[in-house]
Amino acid sequence: MIIVLDTFLASSVSKRRESGEPTLTDLCHQWIVDCELAGHQVLIPAIAYYETLRELERRQATSQIERLKRFCLQPHRFIPLKREHLETAAQLWGQSRRKGLPTAHPQALDGDVILAAQTLSLGVPRDELIVATTNLVHLSQFVPADLWTNIRP
Repeated sequence: MIIVLDTFLASSVSKRRESGEPTLTDLCHQWIVDCELAGHQVLIPAIAYYETLRELERRQATSQIERLKRFCLQPHRFIPLKREHLETAAQLWGQSRRKGLPTAHPQALDGDVILAAQTLSLGVPRDELIVATTNLVHLSQFVPADLWTNIRP
């Protein structure tokens, strides 16, 4: 199974495990590790990397930025952004607007359609692919998606 991570999940790899009770972020990061140990391919779309990185940059969280880069920028894990992805995203955005199902404010960049376009570009059969997310409403219009807590490693 190919598992594509949405932004919240991508952000979990940048956090350092604290002592005490595991946080939701800790559980998410462990779930990613477990998925890879189980043989699933975990991918990070460039848009999820960007959305995570921009917040870490705002906070000047240099250690977290390094952890994020170390995990995400592996050639076998990272989906770089291409012109074709932007064109597909624009088509998806237009289709959802015409149907009256917008995924973001009209002036927003709308990372969900970019993530969906990057996922679709993989050319993988729908039954071999899932986007792990915390927001099913928007992504499930375009690609197979489920809450990460529902996806078994």
